[in-house]
Parts: sequence; structure tokens; C-alpha cells
Amino acid sequence: MLLYILRRVFYMIPTLIVISIISFVIIQLPPGDYLTTYVAELVSQGETVNQATLDQLKQRYGLGLPVYQQYLKWIGNILLKGDFGQSFTWGRPVNELIWDRLFFTMLITFLTVMFVWIVSLPIGVYSAVRQYSLGDYLATFFGFLGLAIPDFLLGLVLMYFA
Repeated sequence: MLLYILRRVFYMIPTLIVISIISFVIIQLPPGDYLTTYVAELVSQGETVNQATLDQLKQRYGLGLPVYQQYLKWIGNILLKGDFGQSFTWGRPVNELIWDRLFFTMLITFLTVMFVWIVSLPIGVYSAVRQYSLGDYLATFFGFLGLAIPDFLLGLVLMYFA
């Protein structure tokens, strides 16, 4: 059993590396960078930004570096310092943003799990006791229907009718 767990942990490491590379590449895919978006937003508001400020921000965030160096700097800060960087949008460290939202995320997760248990256990017991009844078939049908509908689609439909 210990060997199985160690093997799974060993497989987890390259998986996390691949996921981090894919995430970083997806963030880098749109043309330009944050500074071009920032300048376009300021220009649309009628403000201007001088080149010295742009160069300073580019140096500060390492946006002038090649993509692979940006990735290594980013992943190194996360692994060695626990620093996820600065949020461009909020102007705060990402760590603070995560911690601010973590409590409500955990609360919603806990309440969801409790709701699922409270609803599904009685339905499962009913289906087991009254096997092949109409209630069992309905519970099975709605169970499979729930598994077949993607979560994002269900969320969109619920938001539409809310």
C-alpha cells in the first residue's frame, strides 16, 4: 500500500508540472501583455502613460524577459517563497486574494457536501429497499441525468431561471 501511495505521489509531480506549463502558456496566448491592456484602458479613459513608467513596470514584473524565463521566475517564486505574485487587476498580492476568499469557498463546499448527503442517502436507501419500483427507476433516471449534465451548463441554466 505504501508503494502504491509513493508511486501516485511520484506521478503527481510531472502532472503538476505539465498543468502549470499549460496554465502559463494559456495565460500568455493572447496577443500583447498586461501592460498593453493597461495602456489601452488608460487611453480609452483619456489618460496617457509615458515610456519611462512602462519600462519601469515591464522591469518590475519581468515582462521583458523571454517566456521560459518568465515561467521559471513565476514557478520559482511559488515553490521557493510561496509567492504567487501581484494581481494586476486588484493591485494586491495573489496570496491575500486567495486567503480572503478561502473561508467562503470552504463554507460553500461544506454546505454542498452536507446537502448532497442529506438528499442522496435517503434516496439511496429507498432505492435499495424498494428495488425495481417506480421510485427506484425515477431516482436512477434523475441520478444518471445529473451525471450527464455538465456542471457549468447546469450552473448557467440555474442562473438563467434565478
